[in-house]
Amino acid sequence: MPLMNWDETMSVKSTELDAQHQELISLINDSYEAIQRHDEHKLLTLIEKMRAYAKHHFETEEQYMERYGYPDLEKHKRLHAKFNRDVDEFQKNLFKKTNLSQVFIFLSRWLTNHIMEVDKDYAQCLPAEDTEKK
Repeated sequence: MPLMNWDETMSVKSTELDAQHQELISLINDSYEAIQRHDEHKLLTLIEKMRAYAKHHFETEEQYMERYGYPDLEKHKRLHAKFNRDVDEFQKNLFKKTNLSQVFIFLSRWLTNHIMEVDKDYAQCLPAEDTEKK
């Protein structure tokens, strides 16, 4: 049973972006399950999935923001770049300093601080046809 499930309070009111945010929930659940199994070998796979998720999702999200004139686009891009630098650091320190708990905490904080707070801001810039898709 997963630790975390998607619910509407997490929605940015875009079907495409919400589906991508649900991938983050899966990564959080994967990291939690690996902790429960003491499966440190799952670290590399998780980091690779984090990198792939970020590449695809950040490109999509930034395209939305650019298309709809989100005023804090550059600031948001810097937050995305920080996420990528942190993932690079996890990879660099794999099995030395990086452990499953760190990855779990990092992803969980990204959900609560970034998606639940920062991403809600750009949802206001989406046109009605994007915000009403569900």
